[in-house]
Amino acid sequence: MKKIFALLYIVSLGACNANPSPAEVEQKLKTAMNDYLYKSVNYDSSKVKYRVQDVIYFNDKDYYDCEFKVFMSVAGGKDSMGSMNARISKDFKTVLRNY
Repeated sequence: MKKIFALLYIVSLGACNANPSPAEVEQKLKTAMNDYLYKSVNYDSSKVKYRVQDVIYFNDKDYYDCEFKVFMSVAGGKDSMGSMNARISKDFKTVLRNY
């Protein structure tokens, strides 16, 4: 009986370790920012298209402090590349953009 509890305890400790790799964090941050940008235009990519190309981030206690390189293309042939700063929550659901 003790062996079963010990085995379940070890398995539960391994399951609770949810430390994503830096590549996974970068991809999730890019996805969260891309979703935030398209949400502002009601997911209508016929007017404007965004492509988050790069992210530099700092892992803070409650959020990720990020700087994104974003390519934006507006209908009519105008395009631009720039940087955007944002704070993204640890669960990647809340994006607070710094203007």
